[in-house]
Amino acid sequence: MIFRRTMTFPLVYLLRRNSVYFATIAGYALIATPLVASGILYGDVIVTSGIFFILVMGLDLLYGYTGLLSFGHIAFFAIGAYTVAVLAKLLGLSLLGGGLAALLLNLMLALTLGRILLRLSGSYFMLGTLAFGIMVHAVITTWYPVTGGDAGLGDVPQARMGELSPTLSLAIIIWGTTLALFWLAMNLAQSRVGRALRAIRSDEVSAACSCIPVARLKTNIFALSAGYASVSGSLFAAYNGVVHPDSFSLSALLDVLLMLFFGGEGTIWGGLIGVTVLRTLPDLSGPLHAGKILFSGVLFAVIIYLFPRGIAGGIRRIFAHLARRPAAAVLDAALVRAPAIVGDAPVLKAENIGQSFGGLRAVDDVSFSIDHARIKSLIGPNGAGKSTLLNLISGVQTLREGRILFRGEDVTGRRPDAIARLGMQRTFQHERLFTHLSVIENVMVGCEHGSDGSARELFRCALALPRTLREEQRVRAQAAAWLATIGLAERADDPVAVLPHGLRKLVEVARAAAAQPSLLLLDETAAGLNDNEKQSLKAFIRRLRDAGITILLIEHDMEFVMDISDQVLVVNFGRRIAEGSPAEVRQDKAVLAAYLGT
Repeated sequence: MIFRRTMTFPLVYLLRRNSVYFATIAGYALIATPLVASGILYGDVIVTSGIFFILVMGLDLLYGYTGLLSFGHIAFFAIGAYTVAVLAKLLGLSLLGGGLAALLLNLMLALTLGRILLRLSGSYFMLGTLAFGIMVHAVITTWYPVTGGDAGLGDVPQARMGELSPTLSLAIIIWGTTLALFWLAMNLAQSRVGRALRAIRSDEVSAACSCIPVARLKTNIFALSAGYASVSGSLFAAYNGVVHPDSFSLSALLDVLLMLFFGGEGTIWGGLIGVTVLRTLPDLSGPLHAGKILFSGVLFAVIIYLFPRGIAGGIRRIFAHLARRPAAAVLDAALVRAPAIVGDAPVLKAENIGQSFGGLRAVDDVSFSIDHARIKSLIGPNGAGKSTLLNLISGVQTLREGRILFRGEDVTGRRPDAIARLGMQRTFQHERLFTHLSVIENVMVGCEHGSDGSARELFRCALALPRTLREEQRVRAQAAAWLATIGLAERADDPVAVLPHGLRKLVEVARAAAAQPSLLLLDETAAGLNDNEKQSLKAFIRRLRDAGITILLIEHDMEFVMDISDQVLVVNFGRRIAEGSPAEVRQDKAVLAAYLGT
């Protein structure tokens, strides 16, 4: 694939991409410094804000990007704190040694717990993490010989740096750690992993069909967020010199959640605003004494009304127009190149597929095949089982009868992401775009084949290695070229939610085609398009076919189908009733009776 584009040096690109990171630090320093110097804001608030910002960042990576709200992170926070305190008193371990031990323990717990709880969804996941938090709190409250029980543990040794005082030493350590973890979190959030996480939050099924291993990635990000909580807890114990169960109660959990939502979930940097305001609020409302709770409640009501996405969400919306980017590339040569097909076997072969839902026979003993670089249309009345066939082929629904051979390999029973990685992409009858991503980011997910979800990839993206940055620039340019091809270059940075229905359909096709699959499944893609858009789509599909991509198409527009198809397969009541060229199908008596009419 060849583009006319200018590649930015990786370091320059990284600094530009993370401009929000530097703006946040500079703005925070400019506001906090005079407030601390004048005595309006205490230094303790700034230091503890750094500690809790780490905890909130971990929660934001989990909820703000993946949509998983955990009530158990206060337990990882507690384990980090108590491990440092206990190991310091019993073995004399330093903050570094105790913190690393706590981190290892929390990562093992999170990976184990994640594999169990992430099988649950919605409120069940939240209740599972809440139960974990309650259990950990019960242990530290009752395990008196080790944790000190209700009395807590005191005299935790504080770290020192040379001749500096313990307080100043810890302040430097805490904010040095905070800024490093902030940098890693911002890198991760803006990388292919961050896009994959937001894709999962938007639509797990569509994410899986875009090569994203949903379960694996959610487990690893759950463990990473627990690691952030662990580091935060370790620094908390070292700074305070004491740990007590009250610091890890449900009340403390609610404070942390308020920090997240008040600052603005899904931004990372917004957590710093929420944490600092929450840590400052008791001092600001102190003169009100009995009215302190009322003051806090009124303030939150006003802010939530004005900024429902938090303070950071409001700021980001105000300045969103300044971040718009021009198209990154212009198409210069061949846009698509399908993977090489080895041998003469059909790209797809379905053998005796059957599927029932209760007493309904949705698909009944259907067999067919598609040869390389051909367009086969699947037609039939509403309820004939067409979309169910595509769901079975792509792994969205588990096949119970028959088998599916894709590029000569049996893929029956495999997960959607595993099938997608073999070279199969699809669209849906009702488009399933990633609403938490922009138009170009949706297509980028297709270009980069989602994410492999591994800890290695998380590590590589968080460090923002030069190779990773060059790949991201290449993918962005490639995605821009795809958008230019379908006439949406000017809408690249728009949220997909603001696009009309027809254009969203085109974006979904571009996202699937950008993965350069061997087989592309299109489910009623032309529905809702006007005549000009249909003609453009028809030309685009032919171009994909000519580039070597095999296409299975579901469509109700018979003029569209008969004009574009190499072959047509007709189903009715879940059974195949005809198959052949458009001319043959058009004359078939069974098809005329069941669908086309006279």
